[in-house]
Amino acid sequence: MAGEKTSVKYVVDGIDFATAAITQFEDIATAEWTPQPLTLRDDTVEIVEGDPEEDEIYSHENDAPEDYEITGTGITVSGSFIKATIPQLIEILGGTNSGTAFVKSAKKIMFEKTVRFRFKNGGYAVIPKGRGYALLNLNVGRDGRAKFPFVIKALAPDGWDCDIVLDLGT
Repeated sequence: MAGEKTSVKYVVDGIDFATAAITQFEDIATAEWTPQPLTLRDDTVEIVEGDPEEDEIYSHENDAPEDYEITGTGITVSGSFIKATIPQLIEILGGTNSGTAFVKSAKKIMFEKTVRFRFKNGGYAVIPKGRGYALLNLNVGRDGRAKFPFVIKALAPDGWDCDIVLDLGT
């Protein structure tokens, strides 16, 4: 591994959810992954670690800080699903199925899943425990699009100090 370089480009090939908790690296290979809707190319799919919270300690005597500490803020994932099936909409937005219709109230739900992002180069990123939400966003104008923006926050999985697993592929 020493000296290997990461690629400059990673493109999502698909997103999968697993309902079973992943509490160790080996669980990734045995998890039952369910493919999710496609993602909109016009909207980026981002996996971003937030800027840390900074704490500087100052004295009355000096202008420069006497000490400096940071606290991590975790990883947030965002993007937009497209071409979702009604069962997928129910899972990410809530609501019910009434024949061919999707019926939804204004109530917002949060889902908690293990999330895997498959990359076109063969690698992946796994959020062992994520909680998030999706929004209904229908543009019914001339350039109409139905998209479902999502935000997922990485949470601490039980018994494993891991926010994300990256297999960067080839």
